[in-house]
Amino acid sequence: MPQGPIATAPPVVPWGTVSKDGGNVQRLYFALTGDTRPGGCDETGKYPTETIHRILQSMKSLHVQFGLDLGDHMFVCNGTRDDAEIQMGHYMDAVAQGPATFWMTLGNHECGHVYRRGPCFLGDPDVNYTTYMKALGRKYPYYATDVQTSMGLARFVFVADDAWTEHQRDWLEAVLADADVNAKYTIVARHHPIEGNREGPKSIVWTILKHKYSLLLTAHEHTYFHDPDALGGRSVIVGVGGGPSGKPPGFGTVLQNKDGTLTFTMRDIDGNPAGDQWTVPPQ
Repeated sequence: MPQGPIATAPPVVPWGTVSKDGGNVQRLYFALTGDTRPGGCDETGKYPTETIHRILQSMKSLHVQFGLDLGDHMFVCNGTRDDAEIQMGHYMDAVAQGPATFWMTLGNHECGHVYRRGPCFLGDPDVNYTTYMKALGRKYPYYATDVQTSMGLARFVFVADDAWTEHQRDWLEAVLADADVNAKYTIVARHHPIEGNREGPKSIVWTILKHKYSLLLTAHEHTYFHDPDALGGRSVIVGVGGGPSGKPPGFGTVLQNKDGTLTFTMRDIDGNPAGDQWTVPPQ
């Protein structure tokens, strides 16, 4: 794939520092993508390494404060730890070339080396899950991070669809209820779309939609899709991180504007605007 022109950052990039555990910024400015894996099971040699490297490098060139993904970093079905670690390693090598802070979401391909019924769980010995959790570097596959902005608190909530247990259900209800009271922005990231026939466990959707939300960031479908009429126009699918797709690879950016609104811009693999831009108010 030929290298295109790398997009430049906005004339004035909002200041701020964000780490693994949150931060403080003038205004939010972050990037996101999802679904980076080979097209076929166990095709480790066909991992989309160049694509995800270019995406992460383009995020960095835009000087975003942080990046995040929406799940599916591998496609390993044979239960071989070597393959899982190689594929996840390709992804983490790309992450090292991107924004200094990068948050990840559990995808269905990180939960089980065969298609399984039931959730992943803490201590699950499955090689895909353990490999992902080692890369994530957190106790649980679900977590929340707070970023303080000059216009109020932004809470990022990362849901692990395929690790849905009573513990996560209680945690999610509590963290969203607290955000309803204390956050100006609640940004939810999960792998499965909020609507359609591939939404994952319905109880997760019901829990999320009971609460306030600014953006609902999803993937799983290997496409980009935004419906301006559904869910307040706040839900988006960004599953173009290198997995097989009828859409070209790329990523999105979200900018918190001076009036407090959030603007999503779809971008190509080199960071150039790719035609779709939309804005929503705070929750």
